[in-house]
Amino acid sequence: MAGIALPDIVTDRCRSLLGHWFSLPRPPHSLIPLKSALDPLAIPKLLPRVLLHDLRQPGRAILRLVGTGLVEQYGFDPTGHDYERYVEPERWPSALAELVKVAGHPCGMRVLTEHVHSDGRVHENEAVGLPLEADDGSGRFLLFVDEIVKAPVGIDPRRRPVRHLVVKQRDYLDIGGGAPSAGATAAVR
Repeated sequence: MAGIALPDIVTDRCRSLLGHWFSLPRPPHSLIPLKSALDPLAIPKLLPRVLLHDLRQPGRAILRLVGTGLVEQYGFDPTGHDYERYVEPERWPSALAELVKVAGHPCGMRVLTEHVHSDGRVHENEAVGLPLEADDGSGRFLLFVDEIVKAPVGIDPRRRPVRHLVVKQRDYLDIGGGAPSAGATAAVR
């Protein structure tokens, strides 16, 4: 990570993901590690908060891995589903465009979000996402760690589900090839 400017990462898990991702081996002439380089046994403390998006199919972001901590927070297990099912319809095109931008540029992303529950209470999360290349070259995945920064005491998402999510801040992380501008677009190869 030497020489690469990163925003102030708030949570330990998000910092740990960055450190681990930068330590992964890469194929020659590539900024991105292969998906097979990721060994879940090497990151046991991150696994409860891990989310893996599969972007190999145009227009889709299939959730291939959702950690148990996230499943508990959501109140259900979205593994195997398209992320589109869990994003407000008016927000989906921009949400997908951001995932594709990060995978296609390539770069990393850090997002601070506010989750508004059905009872009006709010909790804040920090998420960091980084690309992985499919071993067969068929496209990219994004590996995220999503950690609660602040939450009211007693929130039970199964009884008070998140009604909507607000992106408070988005930063692109330069992983060695620069970072896109806020309005830039990219395609996943």
